[in-house]
Amino acid sequence: MAGHHAQHFTTSEFAKICGVTKHTLFHYDEIGLLKPEYINAKGYRYYGMQQTYVLDVIHVLKKAGSSLQEIKSFIQNQNTPLLIELFEQKLKALELEQQRIKRMQKLLSGAIEMTKQATDASPEGLHIEQCELEYFIAVQLEQGDGDKEFFRKFIEYRTHCDEQMIDYEFPVWTILRQEHYEAGEYYPDYFGNKIKTPIPGETIWIKPKGMYAVMNHRGSYESMPETYSLMKEEIEKEGLQVCGHVYALDLLTYFAESNPDEYIIKIYVEVCTADNPSKGQNGLT
Repeated sequence: MAGHHAQHFTTSEFAKICGVTKHTLFHYDEIGLLKPEYINAKGYRYYGMQQTYVLDVIHVLKKAGSSLQEIKSFIQNQNTPLLIELFEQKLKALELEQQRIKRMQKLLSGAIEMTKQATDASPEGLHIEQCELEYFIAVQLEQGDGDKEFFRKFIEYRTHCDEQMIDYEFPVWTILRQEHYEAGEYYPDYFGNKIKTPIPGETIWIKPKGMYAVMNHRGSYESMPETYSLMKEEIEKEGLQVCGHVYALDLLTYFAESNPDEYIIKIYVEVCTADNPSKGQNGLT
């Protein structure tokens, strides 16, 4: 290339040194985002060296999440205050995205841990555990809700947690009030996820520190009443009595198993000895 165009790049040259395709340059030209500096009589496009800077700006803003229309508007009105405003917006957006990524990493790590724990879990037998105080973000259920209403509330709850960026642990818990458990009414009163500390404005349930009878249920949710009843018998045989609510933790469910008969759900029943019936603070805050 000689004469007037010695300091220009052909479309192929410009695409190569800038790391884009010719198709991308053609598209940018069509939408008026980056037009060639010169087009000769034969229709060949030529780009100037300064346009590499424009393309660099486009790359940076694209990676920061700007749409092509936003980038075009910025380039057409380019100035220092506008650049600062736009970059501050994108910085906030990237920080928010980092929070989402960290939150998703935590959820996936929790899913892996629960699944590994489930593979080592024994479905047989009742044992006693000393548990620490725990907090749950909770959603109330009604006895007449049924599965359809349960799933509606569950989806609304998860959407709310995502929108508010609530940092909760992966496994789903259900909570059954003591009076319902003892009456043989096993439909859960609440569901939710464990959180580290209470969150203002949210419905929080406290699982108290104390002694719990624990058993792993293997099977579908529908078959859990059998395990609940069995636990009552085993608790009585151990010389203990129910003195609190019942908590069920999903260890292995629909995320990992397509067959409900292979689900594993860990059940905790707060218990105490007959000569020491006291219990810690529990329930809704």
